[in-house]
Amino acid sequence: MKSFIRISILALVLVSTVFAGQALAGWKPQVVLGPGIGSPAQTPYHQTWNRTLSADTLYVLTGFYYVDSTYSITIPEGTTVLGDTASVLCIQRGAQIHATGSAERPIVFAPLKDPGNRNPGDWGGVIILGEAPCNRVEPVIEGGLIEGHFGGNDPADDSGEFYYCRIEYPGYRIEEGNEVNGLTMGGVGSETEIHHVQVSYSNDDSFEWFGGVQGGGRGPEDTGNYLVALGGIDDVFDTDFGHQGCHQFCFHIRDPLWSDLEGQANGFESDSYKPAATTPPVTDPTFASCTIVGPERTDDTTLPPVHAFEYAACIRRCSLQSLFNSVIMGFPYGLTIRDGCTQTGAINDDMNFHYTSIQASQRPSGSTSVHDEGRWAGVTAWFDAEPGNNPLHSQPRLPSSVGLTDMSDLNDPDPTPLVTSELVTTPANWAHSECVDCNFEQVSYRGAFAPGLTMDEQWTAGWTEFDPQNAVYDEPETGADDAVASGKVSSQNYPNPFNPVTNIAYSVQQAGPVTIEVYNISGKLVKTLLSEELTAGASGTVVWDGTDEHGQKCASGVYFARVSTPDLTQSHKMVMLK
Repeated sequence: MKSFIRISILALVLVSTVFAGQALAGWKPQVVLGPGIGSPAQTPYHQTWNRTLSADTLYVLTGFYYVDSTYSITIPEGTTVLGDTASVLCIQRGAQIHATGSAERPIVFAPLKDPGNRNPGDWGGVIILGEAPCNRVEPVIEGGLIEGHFGGNDPADDSGEFYYCRIEYPGYRIEEGNEVNGLTMGGVGSETEIHHVQVSYSNDDSFEWFGGVQGGGRGPEDTGNYLVALGGIDDVFDTDFGHQGCHQFCFHIRDPLWSDLEGQANGFESDSYKPAATTPPVTDPTFASCTIVGPERTDDTTLPPVHAFEYAACIRRCSLQSLFNSVIMGFPYGLTIRDGCTQTGAINDDMNFHYTSIQASQRPSGSTSVHDEGRWAGVTAWFDAEPGNNPLHSQPRLPSSVGLTDMSDLNDPDPTPLVTSELVTTPANWAHSECVDCNFEQVSYRGAFAPGLTMDEQWTAGWTEFDPQNAVYDEPETGADDAVASGKVSSQNYPNPFNPVTNIAYSVQQAGPVTIEVYNISGKLVKTLLSEELTAGASGTVVWDGTDEHGQKCASGVYFARVSTPDLTQSHKMVMLK
């Protein structure tokens, strides 16, 4: 009998692995989220209950997965979600996501692809829609191909939490000209907690805000801070539709082999909306303490013969985006400030680039500097006159002139400024009213990283990944086996496979509340078998008779028994055969 059980479970694991199209190690049980692997592209799936995932399970996201209004999805630290082709996770207006990773155990969203075979656009990305103001009436994402409107009248709208999360190789192309961004935020309000997020190799923008209000003076881990972008195809930080936000400590490093050949690949890009208009709210975010490194990150970096890299920042269509105490380097050109309303805003001190270093290698055609004088003849004089800016920075110069420690290795960058760097010798200044209103952390240096610290001591330590191509997602976490072996919680069912009844034996080491639940392969709660306060060393057995909470018989298939305590959860696979 034992041999039959082992062979059956092994066969199920192998079938699941082959069907998923990835050689997963199989340490974690796998649960499919959405309509199922192999479903037609863009198949919608609506979550109409409150769902909680588990770090001890590997999830495969399929279809267009919507968390519908009034419901929530909770994703604990250490959880991995692998996106099937075309899959998208969309948090609808009125719904919430509680994705709460940690520096030691980040949450990872990545493609369902083997290491070495990942590409931008392998899956969709994460979309969060809220009820904060924007300057369009009931707008939609990606031309309406993604369900759900966003925007409203609540600047403090709360869509939940999303922090210490990585999003890797997103940007699936839904149709020509409509690719999903890495992290898309539509009408997201200030009470939504978003920080410590990395987007890597997005096939569209890495981060894009459509309207919404972020920031508001809640401290250094405020919404919209500590953002990392690696190797995206299109723009890095894109703000539209009247976004009002405060964003500090942002880092980007560009891969010269990837750019948007159908458009322009810029650092910052900001619009109010098309066509240019001043309908409130006007796009008016404030960024500070940013280190934006374009494709020419070293003096000897050679760009491909055909590429779409252009400007350090493109501000247009009445946007008034400001940047303080930062550096943008490694792009061919400097600034392009387009449209009369944007230029007027710059002249009137409504848009500012203060204490910001620009390094670019070329002059645009017809310009006397690295800035786009063809669209605004006064752009060079305006930038040079901004407080703390060196006029020599408007002329072509080498990346090494900025003085970062070592940018030669894309997979192990060190953007820490040397003590001789201009980011240190010309210190930060926080006197401007925009900085005061944003309640930015007033560090002495410019850029995103503190001089004198190693990368292991910077805010990116632990949770970021600069070699996502070779990352492995289905291995035990460090100490995970020890935690289970310590006896804090354990469970096993017998018989397995079973028909129609199985016994689930459990033991716990520490006193506290204990829950035993049964979930189906889609991650939906089937039945709660135990929910009690137990003493240390307690053990026992509960019986599952193959029915749900309503007494209805469940279908044959794979189920998971989950034993949960306040500090540890363990799941194991059960197979019901009829």
